[in-house]
Amino acid sequence: MAKCSVEVQNIVRGMLQSGLVEEVLAFVSGLHESDIVPQFIADVKDIERIVTLSYYPCSLAKLVAEYGEMGKKIGMVARSCDVRAAVELAKRQQINLDNLYVIGIECYGVVTTGDSKGKVYVFPEEMEIDGKRKPLDRDAIAPHCLRCEYPIATMADVNCRIESDEGCSVTANTDKGKTILAAAKISVQEGPQSDVSKVKERALNQQAAEFNELKNMNPKERLNYWLAQFDKCIKCYGCRNACPICYCKDCYLGPDKALVQRGGLPPERIFHIGRLLHIGDSCVDCGQCETTCPMGIPVSKLYHMLYKELSPIFDYEAGFDLESLPPVSTISTKDLTNTGVCFD
Repeated sequence: MAKCSVEVQNIVRGMLQSGLVEEVLAFVSGLHESDIVPQFIADVKDIERIVTLSYYPCSLAKLVAEYGEMGKKIGMVARSCDVRAAVELAKRQQINLDNLYVIGIECYGVVTTGDSKGKVYVFPEEMEIDGKRKPLDRDAIAPHCLRCEYPIATMADVNCRIESDEGCSVTANTDKGKTILAAAKISVQEGPQSDVSKVKERALNQQAAEFNELKNMNPKERLNYWLAQFDKCIKCYGCRNACPICYCKDCYLGPDKALVQRGGLPPERIFHIGRLLHIGDSCVDCGQCETTCPMGIPVSKLYHMLYKELSPIFDYEAGFDLESLPPVSTISTKDLTNTGVCFD
């Protein structure tokens, strides 16, 4: 599996040495092999620390939006949910996609660093732990990953498919991707995409298993279930701070606003309902909100469940088409012409 990391490292090296980008955001090894941290890499000596392990401790799209300079050309080694989040942030003028060069890593699930021992790679039906192939342990995979229908970052400029001992298959999705591979002196490879039909079937089955239990409740039971979950909240703001789609600098749910009472625990229930209304139509189910929550509130499940309800209604899929704007928070010219809309 080290071969795939080397392939990605070579691509990053080519991007930096050619001057194509000024820095690259990627996950790198820290003090321990399971200590994975994000880092903006500008010096080629740090490239060898880049890893493609199936760990995902935070959102790279959020880091690009918060710490990447809009006018700077930046590379990013990311998985599908992060690339989709970057597209959503670009719609909100938080990221300039023209200056973002994305290397996508096919992802079939991640584990948390706290639950794993050694080097872990997850494949469609298997996983590799310290070089040994084993059947896929669903209990070791993050719940939101089991619901994910989009393991391939089709929106990325370059796609890397992690394989077994053969290392990594690399393809270019865009003209910018061809430029990236040319800078790394890698010939553009053409070929069929990975067959993700079984992964999508797994995801839909997982969604049905998780969502139907709640949908089968009557409205009052379902409301009481979620209110009981919200009552566990200690108002740490972890879910808001980890969410890549939560980008507002002046948050109306902050402790300095009148909407959420200062000091009270749990916070008013409007805290979670407000966030849900704000980003529910654009959730990419990256799971960072739920992973961060110290109280185990299934926030990601709630957001993903609402997104799956809204998506067919508005014919909107988050994180794919830059020209398709978030339906709940966007008023189009057509909307303004509808009867009953006031222009004053």
